[in-house]
Formats: sequence, C-alpha cells, structure tokens
Amino acid sequence: VVAFVGPTGVGKTTTVAKLAARFAAHHGSDQVALITTDHYRIGAFEQLATYGKIMGCPVKQAHDFNELEQILYQFRNRKLVLIDTAGMGQRDLRLFQQLDNLTANSRIPIRSYLVMSATGQRRVLEDAVKQFTRIPLSGAVLTKLDESVSLAPALSVLIQSGLPLSYVTDGQRVPEDMQVADTLALANRALAVLDNQELEPLQNSERSREVTHAFE
Repeated sequence: VVAFVGPTGVGKTTTVAKLAARFAAHHGSDQVALITTDHYRIGAFEQLATYGKIMGCPVKQAHDFNELEQILYQFRNRKLVLIDTAGMGQRDLRLFQQLDNLTANSRIPIRSYLVMSATGQRRVLEDAVKQFTRIPLSGAVLTKLDESVSLAPALSVLIQSGLPLSYVTDGQRVPEDMQVADTLALANRALAVLDNQELEPLQNSERSREVTHAFE
C-alpha cells in the first residue's frame, strides 16, 4: 500500500495514474487498485476514476480513516494499492489530520512518498519537506521536469533532507512521461544551466508601467 502526499498542484493524481498504468502493464490490471482521500477538490474522484476505467482497475473514495481501512481490506489480495491524498497547503490544519490518519493504525503498513514539483522555489520545497516529514517518508517523486528552468533547488533540498528520489516525471502523458530517477542524468541536467548565458529581461520598467496603467 503506497500513499502519495504533497502540496496542491504538484501532480499527485497524474503520478498515481502513471504508476498504476506501469504496474498494470507488467502484472495485470486485476493486481492494482486506486484510492483517493481527496474529497475537497471538485472532480478529484472523477479524474482518478477516468484513469481507472481506462486501465481497467477499480477506484474507490475514502472520506475518513475508517472508510480507508475498510477499502484496504477489500483490496487485500491486490499486489499494489495506490492512495492519492488530498493536496493541501503546508500550513492547512486539515493536512496534519490527514497525515496523522495515514499513520494512525500500525496494522495497515502504508509507505508514503512525497511528491514535489521541480518548478518550486527552494524555500517552498524546504517548507514542504519539513511539514510532510511529520510522517515517515519512504522517498520522493519529482514532477514537472519539463516545466523547470533549473533542477538545482529541488535536488539540493532532496540531498539536504536525505530523502531518496524514486521517480521523475516530465509531462502529462500516462504512463510514458515517467522514469526511474537517474542520478547522473539529473546531476548533468542541473549543471547544464551553468553553461547558459544570463537571460535578458522580458521588458523594461517603462513598458511595465504602461501595462499597469492599461489594466487600471
């Protein structure tokens, strides 16, 4: 049983779908099941259910820990159960309740992975790691490499925290845009930006003021 945790908008649902599709391709769709605990975001369950329908694997929604426990019992014969948790801000009090629920019962061994966006600022990523290490983390998934200008901030935070990096994603395609993390390739990509020239500013300050007035 593997749960994916992380802030809003980092790509947890798409990551769950990619992993489920990869696993189903090797072991069969009857060996994987999906669960979402996200009942805050509109369409969260429908999005995951659409992926499940395409792959041919069941998708359930758990509104609380007791319901999650019952669903996990139903899926006890599956080789892999993936849990898509609700994305919340690091300072949202509901986040701590959700994390506590994941570790509330030792009878259900759940391995949790932190999903982080490669586009995040270093301070934001550090804060995310700090808040989500409230629970034991087995590793991390780094998403949106295709949208990131520099991987250095995200890689630095992972190295600093000692959090193992398992997968990286670089697009929306399911399941193609996901790879097992390659240390050498990531390091080369992070260092490659040192060879690039400094980018020119998008516009001068005079033009910026004109645009500001135009929207007043």
